[in-house]
This record gives sequence, structure tokens and C-alpha cells, in this order.
Amino acid sequence: MSDSSELRLLFAEYARGAISTEQLQTLEEALRKNSGLRCEFVEYMNIDSALGDMAALSELELAEFEQAETRTGSCESPIGGNEPTTAFDVRSSQAYRAVATVGTVAAALLVAAFLWLAGPGDVRQAAIARLVTKVDAVLTCDGKPHVSNELLARNYQLLRGLLHLQFADNVMVYVEAPAHFDVVGAARVVLHSGRLSASVPPEGVGFTVETPEAEVVDFGTEFSVDVDGGASEVHVFEGLVRVQPRSPTGEKMGDSVDLRSSQAVMIDNAIEKPAEIELATDRFIRTFDEPRLGYSRSIKQLSPVAIYRMAIRGQGLACVPTEYSGVVLTGDGKRSPHARGAFAGGSLRVLADSIGRGGRVDTSPPLRTGQFTLSAFVYLEEDAPNGIVSSNLRSDGGNFALALNELGVLEATVRKHDGVLLTITSDASLALRTWRHVVMTVDGQRLCLYEDGRLIASTLCSLLAESEADVMWFGTDADGQNLWNGRIDEVVLFDKALSNAEVANLYQAALEEIEKLE
Repeated sequence: MSDSSELRLLFAEYARGAISTEQLQTLEEALRKNSGLRCEFVEYMNIDSALGDMAALSELELAEFEQAETRTGSCESPIGGNEPTTAFDVRSSQAYRAVATVGTVAAALLVAAFLWLAGPGDVRQAAIARLVTKVDAVLTCDGKPHVSNELLARNYQLLRGLLHLQFADNVMVYVEAPAHFDVVGAARVVLHSGRLSASVPPEGVGFTVETPEAEVVDFGTEFSVDVDGGASEVHVFEGLVRVQPRSPTGEKMGDSVDLRSSQAVMIDNAIEKPAEIELATDRFIRTFDEPRLGYSRSIKQLSPVAIYRMAIRGQGLACVPTEYSGVVLTGDGKRSPHARGAFAGGSLRVLADSIGRGGRVDTSPPLRTGQFTLSAFVYLEEDAPNGIVSSNLRSDGGNFALALNELGVLEATVRKHDGVLLTITSDASLALRTWRHVVMTVDGQRLCLYEDGRLIASTLCSLLAESEADVMWFGTDADGQNLWNGRIDEVVLFDKALSNAEVANLYQAALEEIEKLE
């Protein structure tokens, strides 16, 4: 028993002599370590003692107290006036002191008991925001672990993971670690550092995000804020926000700036006014939900054997069908292994300043037809020689790999039915910091490699070797090496070869959806 509210319950058990040996040891240890708890314990015992004195008074003493109060006409002690002191006065004064003491502390005892049971602060404040979803999140409140689904007006730090919060008027806020923020009110957040995105319906107009450099007031919109290194960025994806620059002491500086859809600014106290910057369409997580897309319908019409949408979920690497789901691998870093995907929603982030180390599927779909297609969206943050997109290859098994070579050029490798490995390579490096749709196919005659709907490499190739539930990797290999450096999204496996036209149509469907969402 370590929770302070539970420890306070032992005060009453101790006072009435009903505490067990184990409980007493727990309480004594906590009192030795916590000076604040010791003060509360002493206060509780004093109040308990005063109540005991009151309970011990006889009916005659209580009657005498009433008489004494009538004689003085006030709540002042009858001792100390000009009248001679009598034995009656002494008894009356004793009774008065006992009852007066109780009168001053009884209400305090009731309040204190309520606070001890509810926990400090919980009875004085109503919840301001509700935790809708947390993904691998470690959240602290005033420096202590926060486990409740309600947020009060307090100081919070998100040390790891992602949060989805709901404020009044259905305002949705998404926070990515590491972040330091204050919940101030139902329509106000102070973001000291980190990234935050807000989706504000018309009834939530006026929702405000304060930063060290600016005050951002919403007028019914979707926007994101990034506070880092003495500067604040504001990105507006839809609607209108008003940005008021502020000095380090919180005073207004210069005129406010109105930002509309697809506009962004950076506010830095070292510059005179907000500077226009490029809208960051793929930096911020603005929803945890994967959208229903025409692209997804196009994929399903082609009857894949497995779809990995890389949804933002704490449960792992989700797949349709579920029996081929996997796990997200994590290591050192600051940010979540999830990031915004090619579409709205999430992607698997590997390296790129995150804790992401890839993904693993222990039971992948069997590939027995000799034909195969792998389709994926990839985003390369920095050069990653030999970085893996997806593979089930190992020294003695597996049959495919899509990766970069040592020069950072995209290549596809397959194990043919005769056991021989065959590789084809693109003729150009993969572009950085932009989404690319990449596809590899084997049809029993050729091995083909596509980028953004175009055939970029092809060679003769017989049927693919069969694969039976081999372990499959995303963003890494079986040794935890050759990590991708960026994001991987919408990975789809087929046990057939898509045609040139089908690959081109998929890319076109994706492009139309991306343009809608941007």
C-alpha cells in the first residue's frame, strides 16, 4: 500500500486500535519517509483526541457549559473577568474549552477526512479535460505519475507516447511526447514545449493555446503548434486562427496575425514579426483514426492476403486479417514509434528521432502460389544505407525483401523456387522527406519494381519460392540491423502479381486521396 489516499485510511484504523501488524508497519514506514504525511497524521490524532474529549463530557458538564455561555453572552471564556473564580467557574471553563475546541475543529475534521479519502486537490477542482486515448504514454502531473482519465487545472509532462484529449465543446487535442503543458481551463492550454494539434468545431471557437512566444486563438479550425528551441510554429490546416506574438514576460508584442487554411508562421522573440514558413503537412498527428478511403477500397477489390495500415494503437501492429498482426519494436529516442501517415492517421516510424525500431510479425501470411506483390508507402527522413522496408528473408528461408542498398538506392530481392536469390535495383536514389508509393511484383516470368505508379526496373524471373508463415519484418531485419530512417505506411501483401495498369491505378487512387486530405 503506497498510495497516499490509502495510507490516510490507516489513520482511523490506528486511532481506534484496529490496525493490523502489517498495516502498522506500512504506516510507520510511510511516516518515516514522508514529513508531510507525518504532519497530517499528527493533525488527525489531535482532532481525534478533541472529539474524544467531547464524547467524555457528562450531561451535567454539558449543561454547565450551556449555563456558562448564557452568563457570558458570548463565546469568550468565563475565566479572566473581574468576577471571583469559583469551582463552578472552573468546571464550566473546562467544559467550555473542550466543546469550543470541538466547535472549531469538527468542521475541519469533516473537510480533512473528505480530503484524505478523495486525495489532495480532487475535491476542490472539477475535471477540465478527458483522456480519450493514450498510446504507450507516460504522463506526469506536477511531477507525479498521472493515472486518471481526467485532467484538472495542473501542470503536465508527457514523457513518452501520444495522448488524445477532449475539452469542452468537443474540442479534440492530440499531444506528442516529449511535451510540457498546463491545462488552464476548459478552453485554454499553455504549451511550454512539444507538439500539439487541435480540432475545434464551431461551438468551440475561442479555444486558445499559449506558448512562450505567442497566444493562438482559434476561430473554428484545425491547427497545430510546435514549441522548440525558443521558437513557436503555428500551422493552420483548415479555418482561421489569430496569432498574437508575446514577449518573454508575457506582454503583447506588435500586431496580431490572422492565419487561414494552408498558412503557417514561426514566432521567435529574436525577430520583429512572425515569419511565414511552409505548411508542415506530414509532421503532426492530427487524428488517431485511419480514414475510410477510396484507396483502401481499391486495395480490397484486388483481394490482398494481408493489409497493414499502421494504425496508431497501443496494442501493436494491427493487420487485416487479425491473425497476421504483429508487434511494434521500440528502443531509445524521444518521439513515438507512430507518426502521421501518407494519409490522415498513422504510420510506423523507425529512427527519425523516435523510439521506433521497426515491427515484427511472427506469423505472416503463407505465400504458396509462386506469384507475389508487395505495396507500401515510404518516407525517408535521412539516408539509410541498407535500410529495410519489409522482408522475410534469412539465410535459410524466406522469399522477399524490399530495401535500400548500400548506396541508398531502392532494390527488390526474391528467392526463386530453385533457391537462388535475384535482385533488381532502381536507377536513382529515393527522394528524401516525401512520401513515395513503392511496389514489387513477381508473376513467374518477371520481377518488377515500381515507384509512384511507374515501372522503374524489371528482369526475367521464374516463380517465387514458397513461404509458410515466416517471420516478417518492417523497418529492420532479423538481427535488429539495417534500420529504415523515416516512416512506413499502408503495407499490403498479395499472393498474386498485380499488372502494370493495376499498380498505376492504385497510385492514382492514393494521389487523389492525398490531395483531398491536404
